[in-house]
Amino acid sequence: MTSRGSSGFYSSIRGAGPSDSRPTGGWRAVVLLVAVMALIITTLDVATPADFRARALLGLVPIMVALLAPVTVTAVVTGLLICVYVGLQAVAPLPTSGSWAVLGPLMIGTGGLLGVLIARRREEQRARVQALTDIAEATQRAVMRGLPERFEDLRIADFYQPAARAARVGGDWYDFQPSPYGVRAVLGDVSGKGLPAVSASAWLLGAFREAAYHEERIEEVARRLEIAMQRYSAWTRITNDEGLTDAFSTGLLLHFPPTAPEYLDVVNFGHEPPLVVTADGRVHTPDLPAGLPLGMGTLGAAAPGMARLPFGVGDTLILFTDGVTECRDEDGTFYPVRERLPRLLSSRGAQESPEALLRLLAEDLREHRYGPPSDDAAITVIRRTAQRAPYVNEADAELYAYRPKEPADTADTAVRGAVAQYATDMRFLECASRSISSTKASA
Repeated sequence: MTSRGSSGFYSSIRGAGPSDSRPTGGWRAVVLLVAVMALIITTLDVATPADFRARALLGLVPIMVALLAPVTVTAVVTGLLICVYVGLQAVAPLPTSGSWAVLGPLMIGTGGLLGVLIARRREEQRARVQALTDIAEATQRAVMRGLPERFEDLRIADFYQPAARAARVGGDWYDFQPSPYGVRAVLGDVSGKGLPAVSASAWLLGAFREAAYHEERIEEVARRLEIAMQRYSAWTRITNDEGLTDAFSTGLLLHFPPTAPEYLDVVNFGHEPPLVVTADGRVHTPDLPAGLPLGMGTLGAAAPGMARLPFGVGDTLILFTDGVTECRDEDGTFYPVRERLPRLLSSRGAQESPEALLRLLAEDLREHRYGPPSDDAAITVIRRTAQRAPYVNEADAELYAYRPKEPADTADTAVRGAVAQYATDMRFLECASRSISSTKASA
């Protein structure tokens, strides 16, 4: 499986990574600032009467430089300015040259000392911010891990735009997981915003990555996701955490069965249906039965059912969250993705790469949006290809090698056991939730 590089489409569409250069503009900005200020002050000093001592303003330059440059550069600039001042005294001495010969360099030195202190303080703060940024970056990568360009016979491209500035994750969550039973994928949207939504997304992604690999039946993966959402809410109540005590999440759970490469299995947890672009360029919305969102299994409704959709070679699936459909323009009109996509696709749109399709849709969404994003937005484009992506080595291939399904009678028993276990777990969680609420009320 090929991995997407940090400088590729993945990082450019998701938001560029932190730059190694200084955010202030680098050395050119420092040199330009010193040159311009020194030139202006020197010109004023030469052009104005002798009683106007403009050269004393050189003491302000190190303070301005300290806002852009490190300690060493600030100190070097201070020394150069003292030399400039001495040169001006030699070329155009002031009437009271005796006192100003000492007072002028003293003022510049004082400005340089202040500049050095400012630069040192700024660098310490920058180092602390960088350390926090590195920790946040590692945490975010653990939640929303990088994805390869290909999984088995699937080619993928993804777009993520959190509503919070400078963030890389939010309440929208998605992932892919190869398994011995086929590739599984998920995309969802947690209720709420901010850190509680990120925490809930992390719970769901962790549950998906484990269940999607170990569980043979996609219905069992769906059950495990429901349990994970219930466990998250129960844990926030137990710990009295500032989380989403009654969290829920819409979502789409996908399964690409290796024994039926022309089909796709979908479980819909009350999410926006995806868009399908067939190999001949037709765009349509599949008819999917919608179940309750994750976290609402205690309401007594049956578990969401699975739907099988045609998905052959050349077909493309586009999944998105409500941050796309509820994106508003200047007039408050929602983004009509189901109407806009057929217009965006050219006559050869179905043959465009998933990355090109995603970029086309993301740019059109950005043009439609008025102001900053008000909600997290995620888009995933999946295309089935005739070629299969090879694994790096035989050990990896063996890890995900297909395992034959169990016999029909055993599978039927497993279905009945899973349904019974689902009902038992739901009753247990409902009782636990009521018990916790009663304890808090008594306290």
